[in-house]
Formats: sequence, structure tokens, C-alpha cells
Amino acid sequence: MPRRSDPLDVDLDDLTSVTRRILSSCNDRPEALCFALRADGGWRSHTRGDLRAAIERYAALFRASLPSRSLVLFIKNLDAELLAAFLGAIEAGHVPGQLSPPSPKIAPAEYTRRVQHVLAATRAGAIFVDHCPPGLDVVPAPECERLFVRAGQPPFPEDATALVQFSSGSTGLQKGVLLSHRAILAHSRSYARALALGRDDTFVSWLPLYHDMGLMACYLLPLTCGLPFVQMSPFEWLAAPEVLFDAIEKFRGTITFLPNFAYHVLARKAKQRDLSSMRLFVNCSEPVSDRAHAVFGGAFSIDDARLSVSYAMAENTFAVSQRRPDHTYHPRSFGQKSVPSCGHVVAGTEICVVDADAEGIGELCIRGDYLFDRFLDGSRPLTEDGFYRTGDLGAVTDDGEVFVTGRKKDLVIINGKNIYPQDIEAICSEVRGVYPGRTVALGVENPATGSEDLVVIVERDGSASDATMRVEIITRVNGDFGIVPKKIVVVPHMTLVKTSSGKICRTRNRELLDPT
Repeated sequence: MPRRSDPLDVDLDDLTSVTRRILSSCNDRPEALCFALRADGGWRSHTRGDLRAAIERYAALFRASLPSRSLVLFIKNLDAELLAAFLGAIEAGHVPGQLSPPSPKIAPAEYTRRVQHVLAATRAGAIFVDHCPPGLDVVPAPECERLFVRAGQPPFPEDATALVQFSSGSTGLQKGVLLSHRAILAHSRSYARALALGRDDTFVSWLPLYHDMGLMACYLLPLTCGLPFVQMSPFEWLAAPEVLFDAIEKFRGTITFLPNFAYHVLARKAKQRDLSSMRLFVNCSEPVSDRAHAVFGGAFSIDDARLSVSYAMAENTFAVSQRRPDHTYHPRSFGQKSVPSCGHVVAGTEICVVDADAEGIGELCIRGDYLFDRFLDGSRPLTEDGFYRTGDLGAVTDDGEVFVTGRKKDLVIINGKNIYPQDIEAICSEVRGVYPGRTVALGVENPATGSEDLVVIVERDGSASDATMRVEIITRVNGDFGIVPKKIVVVPHMTLVKTSSGKICRTRNRELLDPT
């Protein structure tokens, strides 16, 4: 286990602005490494002084180019320009948000549909892009070839909002979540303590900044805490997963955040590297699987203490719960289902369970210092007590340990038995020939039985025949759940629809693959 360095003294109480905090940190040792960015097959380091100068330059640009208090959407691939311009927009008093750029993971028609929905819903005053999407009524700003202004858009209200963060859209189209400066800074302070961050910690990430795990945990958290981070494109990681380990070895990284499927991908495709500097691999964004940890830990000799878990969501800035680095966690059984622990609730957040069944599983509800101010459409769907109903199912122990079992809307019920599709998908991702993380399990109504049938859709990676995959899927699913899928559909890679954050969008896949 790597030695923990001196703890951080994260005092954010006297600061009211995210960028004021970051700029203040940049003034301290301006020659120190702020971030390293991978580009053109190599790494380029940027100092704190470099970032401060770039933020101030873009703040001046945005002040000169845009009406007061504009909503600015960033639709851009990762580079140093994006990292600085996003903060420059905040410093200029505007409200930025990020959308995913065009991706080979998403069909062009599907991508266009998403962007049009967000633009119509947000009425953004400007977009900052690599290439301007066609068909938009925009005017290029003469001061910057990347900035396009949309005429006639009303100013954003004068309030404490720092930025808009878009939810993943796993059950539909994305919603804009408005987060205040106060919530982001308070979250950074508490989450730094939950992770036991030290002065020698270095974050390493391939996660996109248009997802809360990338934006909050791997970008704004290190910046507000004065810690360096190493960033690479998600597309580069997908093409060569071992680039993450290369970065860890080169920069002596200590913390990284990964969705559950990435553990399987790395175990299959990454080569051995020196990972001795790593303190925490934090599993987040998808339902956590102990199998993923076991496969990954076994492949790279990573002990359980370094395999951490967080339960997080955009609506709570990021973390709701986190495994404590100095605490041993064990799964709990709910009926026949073994559920990994998501750690303890982060200080400043409250959590409760409503409509719990006999085993204590119900809908998780949260409130606290980091909860979103409102959605971009003005709605704030909270209970009378100020709790937000997450739509996630789970249980919470008396001392605040969180166990998440699945999504309320995704639950499949077969002959009275509750099946969480994420569990089926995790098993299928382990089958040889199936592309990890690209599987969908759906419940399809069967009028003849009055129940649902299980349908499984998987993408092939070419390493096994379709028939072999089907046999193994049936064997594994029946062995673990006592259920035989009614139908198994094998499709080419990149067929299934995912959200911008990489989550399976079951609603959309059901629509596309079963139009009726």
C-alpha cells in the first residue's frame, strides 16, 4: 500500500467563486505542475502559472464577445484550450456547460438528435466548438474562431450558479443540472476528506469532462484542492487502454476513477506496468461488481484496500458516498443477491430510503449541501422535506453505509422475482466474444404468462462465434439467477446506444431494436 502523504488543509470557506479558488491556488508556486495532457502520442505539462494566464485570457475574450451572463455550451474535444476556456467562462461571469463532441460510439443521427434537444432546451447564448454543427443560427465571434454567438438569447439569471452539468440520460434525454459555487466548493472540501487526499496525490484520468465523474472528480476537485492531474482523451483510452497505466507509471499517479466496465477492459487488454504509486482505484458511475474488482485485482496484483467505490450523481455535484481508505468493507446479501458496499455517506449529505421492502431495499433519497439548485428548465423536484428522489434502489445501514441494487425504472420482474438488469449485463460482459460494457438486458412483457421475458442484447468483439456466446450466456445466467433468457440477440460492435457518459440507455435501445 503506498504511503499516504501529509493531509491537505482544504479551507474553502472564505471563497465564494470556484475560479477565485483555482486562481488563488495557481498563485501559490506558479511554476509547479498543474496538469499534463496527452496529445499527438506524447505528454505536455502545464504549470499553474500557465493555467492562470490562460484562464484570464479567455475570461477577457468572453467578456468582450458575449452579452452579460450568457449560457455557454462547450462542444469540444479535450485539449488545453478546453480546460482553460471553461474556467474562463466562469471567471467572466457566464454559465458554462459541456456536451459530448461527435463520437464514433454514437450514430450521427442519434448525436444530432441529442444536441438539438439540448440546444432547444437551454437556449444557450453561445457555443465553443472545434467545428460548428450545421444548421444552427449562430454568428462567429471575431475575437475567437472557436466561439459562435446565438442572437436573441436572454441572459442567464443573476444568481449563484457556477455551471450547468448534464445528467447522463440513461433513462432518457439529458437534463441540465444547475450547481452553485457554494455547492461545488463545499463538495470539494468534504470529498477531499472522504478520500483522505494528501499533498502528494496526483489524479490520472481518461474520463470526459462532459460527465460528472470527469468534470467534478478528476478536473475541478484537484484544481480546487491545488493538486496536479493527468488527463487523456477517452477515445485514446478506448483505442489503447494501457495508456492509463503508462500515465500512472510516468507521473506516479495515486488516484483514478473508473466505471465498472473499465476494470474488465483493462484486465483483458492492458499490459503489466508499475502501479505501486496508486493509492485508490475508485469504481463509480455504473453498478459496482465484485467480479470486476476480483478480475482486475488478480490481473495486476492490486489488493482490496486500493479497490474503492463511490456512489455519485450529477444532481449532488458528485459524491453521495465513498469507501473510506482506512475502513474494510464487505458485501451484504439481500435475498439471493450479494451487493458490494458503496461506502459511507459523505459529510454534508443526508440519505434515506423510502418505500422499503422487507429487506430494507427502497428508493434512495438525498439532500444536503451539494444538492443541485434546480434543473435548467426551472424545476426542482424535491419532497416536502427537501429530499431528492434519485430513482436508484438500495439500502442504508444505521451508520450510513450505502448499498445500491439498481435503477427503479430498470427493474425486471419475472414470475414475481426481481431481477436487476445490471447484474445480467455484468455476467454477459465476462463471456468470451462479448464486448465488455456493451450489453443490454431488458424485460419484455409476455401476455401469455402475465409476466416478463428476459431479452439480452450483446455486441460481439469477434473472438468467439455467436453460437458459442449464446450457449455460455444461457449457462451463466441460468446458473446465477435460475432464469433462461427468452432471446439473445448478438449485434455488431457500436450498435447499442449509450449515454454521453458511457452508460447503457435501455429506454433508447428498446425503442431502436423494438420499434413497436
